[in-house]
Amino acid sequence: MHRVDQVRIAVVGVGRIGLTHAETLARRVRGAQLAAVTTSQPDRAAAACACCGPVAVYPDLESLLVAERLDAVVIATSTSAHAGNVERCAAAGVHIFCEKPLALTLPDCDRAIAAAACAGVKLMMGHVRRFDAGHLEAKRYIEAGAIGQPLVFRSISGDTDPPPPSFANPAVSGGLILDACYHDLYLARWLLADEVVRAFAEGDALVDEGVRSVGDVDNAVVSLRFARGAMGSLYVTRTARYGHDLRVEVIGDEGAVQVGYFRQTPVRLLDRHGVHHDMPRTTPDRLAEAFVAELQAFIDCLVLDAEPPVPGADSRTTVAVGLAATQAMHEGRPVAV
Repeated sequence: MHRVDQVRIAVVGVGRIGLTHAETLARRVRGAQLAAVTTSQPDRAAAACACCGPVAVYPDLESLLVAERLDAVVIATSTSAHAGNVERCAAAGVHIFCEKPLALTLPDCDRAIAAAACAGVKLMMGHVRRFDAGHLEAKRYIEAGAIGQPLVFRSISGDTDPPPPSFANPAVSGGLILDACYHDLYLARWLLADEVVRAFAEGDALVDEGVRSVGDVDNAVVSLRFARGAMGSLYVTRTARYGHDLRVEVIGDEGAVQVGYFRQTPVRLLDRHGVHHDMPRTTPDRLAEAFVAELQAFIDCLVLDAEPPVPGADSRTTVAVGLAATQAMHEGRPVAV
């Protein structure tokens, strides 16, 4: 593909994360020109134009690719559509940033990766927490030997409210572990610089009947074993009513490093009832700067004709772990990755 200086880009799907990507590209990423978005919902189209300025809106990917001359796309549709959309965009000769996970199955991951490679387009995955300042600093500490040999990875990922059943449906999202625990799975692999060889999980719909009605769970605990012996303990929930709770800890034989915070703004109210402060409520609240950094990295790799920092193969490996943990939860036994 030819090198570009100004990347003409579109966002495919402007739900919660897609709208965040669109606004980020329109206002905060050097070298990006947001040309269009796709949505079939008038309210989402209005929201995109309100936060991004004048931008073309198309009802679907097909009409977008016919009408627009694009250098790249951001795919932010439902997970079940990711692989097919990657194939369509690769066939059209545009570079691809795809939200996580790449697909719901390993064969579909392979199909999407092969499509991009055969078309000669770049494919980068949306592993946003790898671009968060706190997680990057933790990675530097671990690589410098500050905590010695990593022994245990621990994490908490909590959304404040369950999604609608139409999204929670495992046929659409992959289920709680593959959808909401996915970030912790790739962080575990990245921070420990090791691969998962075995997974086990317990989960249930303890709170939300809508989630239960489609066969998903709203709370789960995942246990991992790594190739070099380290262990992982991951808790994921869709019912953290107090805020969007993201925490990571890596414990080594010489110390530990922790990432996470409970305050969105640096202010506390002290009164006769106690001490009060706010909390991040959404993923964009908690990871706003990381969303900018990852999209800037994608645009930079196009401008400089460099390799994407998070290739499709990285998502495939994470999907393999997520699928093993999900299988383990349903079958009640450890599953090899």
